[in-house]
This record gives sequence, structure tokens and C-alpha cells, in this order.
Amino acid sequence: MKHRSIILPMVLLLGLYSLQGSLSANDLSEEAAADSYVVLAEKAHLGNGQVIENAMITVVDGRIQQVVANGTPPEGATVVNVAEVTPGLIDANAKIDVMDALLYPQQDPRLTILRALGMEEHYHGGDVCPCGTVCPAVTLHKHDESCLFCGYPEHDPHSHSEDEEIEEADFMEAEARAMAAGVPQASGLVTDQSSEVVPQFLIMDGIDQGSQDFSRLLKEGVTTVYVSPDGSAVIGSRGAMMRTGGPVEKRFMGTGAIKTVVGSDAYRYGTRNRSPFRGFVSIYTRRPDSRMGVGWVFRRAFYDALMRARGLEPIGADKTSEEASTVLQGVLKGEIPMRIQARTGSDIETAFRFAKEFNIPFTLEDPIEAWKRVDLLKKSEIPVVFGPIFDNPSGILAGSSETRNSRLHTVRDLSKAGIPMALSAQDLRGEEGLARQAMLAIRYGVDPSEALRMVTQYPAQLLGVDQEVGTLEPGRRADMIFWNGSPFSALSRIEKVVLGGEISYERN
Repeated sequence: MKHRSIILPMVLLLGLYSLQGSLSANDLSEEAAADSYVVLAEKAHLGNGQVIENAMITVVDGRIQQVVANGTPPEGATVVNVAEVTPGLIDANAKIDVMDALLYPQQDPRLTILRALGMEEHYHGGDVCPCGTVCPAVTLHKHDESCLFCGYPEHDPHSHSEDEEIEEADFMEAEARAMAAGVPQASGLVTDQSSEVVPQFLIMDGIDQGSQDFSRLLKEGVTTVYVSPDGSAVIGSRGAMMRTGGPVEKRFMGTGAIKTVVGSDAYRYGTRNRSPFRGFVSIYTRRPDSRMGVGWVFRRAFYDALMRARGLEPIGADKTSEEASTVLQGVLKGEIPMRIQARTGSDIETAFRFAKEFNIPFTLEDPIEAWKRVDLLKKSEIPVVFGPIFDNPSGILAGSSETRNSRLHTVRDLSKAGIPMALSAQDLRGEEGLARQAMLAIRYGVDPSEALRMVTQYPAQLLGVDQEVGTLEPGRRADMIFWNGSPFSALSRIEKVVLGGEISYERN
């Protein structure tokens, strides 16, 4: 048994209550929870579609030993009385902020440079010609050499289309609305920008395990997360499965899938890609800068991996690194899973075309316009991670045209079609977190028991950890939420969150 600092008279008092066989949830100590106890719940929502009334759940050494109806606690057992209980929630596409993220979405890299040099007042804003402004390298300008920062003496206007200018304006307006509503700012997590193909990197190496995101998630009932990279690379790093609480050294549960992107994030997010101007190439000129470019980079990376597998060496300045090809060979063999982020209907079709071309199974991530391609998803039986459900997009989504055809009833349509799906809040917390996503799914037509499975059993199966978490069944880790009423009801609240049998959050 784990020993914790606790006043002796309180231990004796708990022992007297235990002999009486009745103990309220408010009196359950971490000392008792670390060993064994019995939960008596008016309703137990098991997470597999079953609901047991007058349920008895026996917890021993942090794991569920027994779940029965109308059970009688053993003599002398510590008993916890609760209204309703569910498994801990699982977010299969969570975004966690990191400490070393310098470039946030939509932030001009030149602003970062000027700010670091104490010259922020010279920033004029936007991707327009830097004529008349002070370049960070102004003292290093040479008459016959182009400046990598501002393009001197040729200058680089970096002109964009009218649609992109509209997107910028929409982003600013949506961000202002989101902040007024209390929605958190966009995640600062930025995938390494050294290349558009970086599957050899691990997102675990960039996670701040002291981030307040973990404690906020735990307070909201999320006990397990799949930390996903953002979409700033065509083929990004590998995600990680983590617990949101407990000892830091025990939180990591395993390395996840490679994150790939079909859509505009790969050239709009992070250090925004720019086309060469009149033959001039700066440090901000990168491929791709269009959907066609994204397709080229994706295919090139996998064909490079196939060539190296046959003992041939790819040629060209934009060839994939050997380290990246080694990882992609694991994807081609089916040894390493892959996710594809595709939001629009056309991007979803492209994702399936890419996967078919290389015969790769995948998980579809964030398909906002999935309502347009329900038949395709149903036929393929590809698992889906959907969300967040929103009326007005926030964060990185607020600045993207890929959200313009969203529908609040998309989850209902996918559910009715029998498409395996997990809900995600991504980087939303608090009132917009994962529990609220389940509530919104119910509000717009999803059966309550099915909505619970979308945030417990289904993501656990998708992540391959369903024998460990996701349901209230014997042998599973005792990750539980004690509710004072019906789960996900606007009138209910979370009273306690139990992680591995121990209380990790208690209201008030």
C-alpha cells in the first residue's frame, strides 16, 4: 500500500465508517483509494453501451475487479456512494502546448525577429513589401547580394490571392469572438519546420509535461489523451498516448501514428510558405504552397522510401531524408500506423486516393465535410476522429476556409451510417472541452449511450488501448468519473475524477 501524509485521527475515523459499510464520496481519501474499495452507483454507464442500475464496482490495486448489479459489499469494505459513474474520457486528437514554440499560427516570422532585436515598432504588418521598414539585417546589406530576410535589393512583396486576404480578415474577427467567449487561444504546438517530411521525429520529445493543459483536461474528466502533432508539415512527426495525471514517469503509454496532411495547413500553418518572387528565394520560400504541392511532397516521400527499399538512391534537392524514408518504409509494411488530416470533401477523396496508391490503411482525422462523403466512409470502414463540433470555429480553424461548410449534424449522420468514430475537442478546454463535445453530439441527434462510447470505448479501440482503458470492465484500469447527475447533461457536473484508482481531481 502507498503511504501518504495524513492525520492519524482521520484514518481511525475512516476505519469506523468502513466497518459500518457506508462512506460518502466526499470522504474517500487517496489512502483508501490506493488499495481497495467498493463504488455503489445509482447508475453505472460502462462505456460499451450498457447501463447498470444499482451497480457495485469493486476496485483493487487501481484496477476494476468486479462490476455487478445489486451487489453486497464485503464486510469491512470501504464503500463510496455516488449518483452516476462513467469511464474516464479519452481524447484521440488532443493538442498540448509546448514551451519552445516560437511561431504561433498566423504570426509573421519577421515580427518574431524584430521583436527579438527590440525593433518591433518598425513592423508594418502582413506579408507585403518591406520597403521603407527596417530589416533586421540592414547593417549587413551588400549592394550585390540579396538579403535573405527582406529581399534587398529586389524586395519581395509576397502577394497573395484575394481569398487569402479574406481568410486573414476572417481569422482576426473569429479570434476576437472566440476570446470574448472564453475559448482558449490556438495551440502553439508547431511541428519541426526543417522539412515538409519529418516522420522520424517524436511529438513526445516536444511536450511540456508540466503544461497546465494536463491538469485542465483531468479536471474535465479526460484521463487519457492521444497528443497529436499539428498540420504544419505534409508528413509530420509521430503522436503519443499519455495519461493526464499521476506520476510523470508513468504518464507515457506509447508512441502513436504518423500525422500526415492533405489540405492547406501544410502551407499556411507555422512559418507560412511563400512562392519565389522573380526568381528570388529567401529562407521563407518553401514547398509546397498549394494543394498540388502537398500532393507532390506526399507522393515523393513515399516513392523515395520505395526506391530506398529496393536499394536505389533518390536524386534531387528535395529528396526525402534517409531517416524519414526508414520510418515511411515501416508505414508501407503496415508496422507503423498513419493518420491523414483531411477536412474538405475533395481533400477526403484525395486522402483515399493517396492511401490506395500506396496500399496504406489510415485513420481519417478532422473531416469537417464528412457529411458530403458518408457513403465513401461507410464503404471503406476507415476509422474517423471527428471534432470539435462548432458553430463558430476558433484557433487555427478560424483562419481556414476549410471550415466554411461545417454542419452541426455531421456526427449524427456518421453515427447512423455505422462509421467507427471518436470525438475530439483538439485544443478546446473548459466549457468547450470533450464533455461538451459529447453533449453537442447528443443535442444534434446522437444517442446518449453512443455519444459516451465516442469518448471512451471507440477512441480506446482506435488507439489500441481498449484492454487497458475505455470501459468499466474487470481488468481495466480504474479511470472513472463520478457525476452528480446524468453524464453530459447541462445540469450535471463532475464531482470527482479517479485515475488508476486514486482520486486525481475533487470538486471544491
